[in-house]
Amino acid sequence: MKRILYLVAVVGAALALPLTAATNTPGVYVILDGSGSMWGQLPDGTHKITAAKEVVRGFTAGDYEGRELAFRVYGHRRKGDCSDSELVVPFADPSTAISRMATFAEGVNPKGKTPISRSLRAALADFGERSGEIILISDGIETCDEDPCSLVREWRARNVDIRVHVIGLGLEDKERTAMECIAEAAGTEYRDAQSAAELAAGLKEIQEASVEASDAVKPEWQVLDILATNAAGEKMRVQGTARWGDGESVEVSSNGHNKVPPGEVEITVGVRTWNGNLYQPVTQTTIVAPTSDTDFEVVVPEPPSVKARFIEAGEEHRGASVSAYQGGKEVLRFRAKDRAYVDPGTYEFHSQPNSDNALVVSETFADGDHKEILFELATTVRAKFKMVAAGSGIEFRSNFELWQDGERKYKVHRSNGVQALPGAYDLHLPLRLTPYIQRGVVLTEEKNQEFQFEVPAGHVTVRYQNADGSPMEDKRCFLSRKDENGKWVKDKISHTGQVIPLVPGEYRLEGWSHLGSFDLIFFEIGVGEEKELILRDQGE
Repeated sequence: MKRILYLVAVVGAALALPLTAATNTPGVYVILDGSGSMWGQLPDGTHKITAAKEVVRGFTAGDYEGRELAFRVYGHRRKGDCSDSELVVPFADPSTAISRMATFAEGVNPKGKTPISRSLRAALADFGERSGEIILISDGIETCDEDPCSLVREWRARNVDIRVHVIGLGLEDKERTAMECIAEAAGTEYRDAQSAAELAAGLKEIQEASVEASDAVKPEWQVLDILATNAAGEKMRVQGTARWGDGESVEVSSNGHNKVPPGEVEITVGVRTWNGNLYQPVTQTTIVAPTSDTDFEVVVPEPPSVKARFIEAGEEHRGASVSAYQGGKEVLRFRAKDRAYVDPGTYEFHSQPNSDNALVVSETFADGDHKEILFELATTVRAKFKMVAAGSGIEFRSNFELWQDGERKYKVHRSNGVQALPGAYDLHLPLRLTPYIQRGVVLTEEKNQEFQFEVPAGHVTVRYQNADGSPMEDKRCFLSRKDENGKWVKDKISHTGQVIPLVPGEYRLEGWSHLGSFDLIFFEIGVGEEKELILRDQGE
């Protein structure tokens, strides 16, 4: 008996899909992502886990009549544990399982990793000899050094017929690529959603496709492989529909084996542009053999295409994602390395590789156009900074800020530095106890620059003593500096006994009340001064 599994991967949020039962398909198995990233927000501000819980609450028994439901959750119990995947509701009648699923889902508190492959393998084992469908609700890619894409390929090699539908909701390029791989391995169309409306539309398409697919696996149906090329004989990836009889149809594509009934079938396919449309689809009729696979060869028009190139100071730059707008509305988005097929028309292409380069290029595309748009970046340089206390060389382990004309232009990471425009800046050390400004820092046009500055400072060492004068263990204490407005700016010192560099000024030292009773100590420090301050327990 061949087991038929439909894996529906819905990234971020979803709706309950009423799945039509097919021969030998009595089980529906839901896997919910409970990993820490599910606390992330969708563009409308909704937490992803909240949307996922709404999915489970939306399940109704009528949608799963004649089948049983099971529920697995991963990443919900422990941080950093790739074994955290739990079958929380074993297969049961929908009227019983759905209420248990909803109750458990309400208590899910995302915190862990994303063991997708482990959960899928566990689900397959839980199915035993039964057949059915798996619905995976997840907001991101595998984080446990496994590859769900390879797993899907492995199932196909073992004649486990897997149909994976993937919607990526608000994904970055890396996550989107991984989810596209799963769809490609399963022979389905990847769907990307950046809003609730797009997600709803994608889910409706998946619902219709799952119903069609459940019919399409009837034993008497055969495999139709679509081989599409352009006029030059170059392979094209196409999508479309196969129709027969009184209007029955299924989705088909050149990326996988399509199941259709034997006999005369009308095929309509074309290249899908990144706008979401089929470009000048071609319709032809073919005869599907009753006892063997059928190859369907078709020549389709190639849509216009665009590729982005980024140049900085005459050299190639890795660039960033590109968004295309028409009438002020974003109509498509692609990565710098992609060649994207587009509908004919005029577009305004936007990209922002860094904070100093918000780039816009307009271009018009007609049939047959294959263009490369050029983004020219204002030249930036990499600069790293280090500040040490004069007299001790103690490094201030802090991030910095670059200011220009009284405005903060850049936040500077202590280790990675900053990518900034050449020019003159003031470098700020924004620490509470040791604020300092190094004025007139000049970034030249040299690609990589490093700076080190000395901060004029005095030094203080704080020690705790018991009431009898014996030393206490080094613990935290609190220092406050009087600022230019006469207010005390307070900060915690993690351990006494260490040398603390301080900019010149007035200070106040407080002991930690958990250790005893200590008098406040007021003192001043100047450049080059060194002081030892004693916090002695005053007893009761």
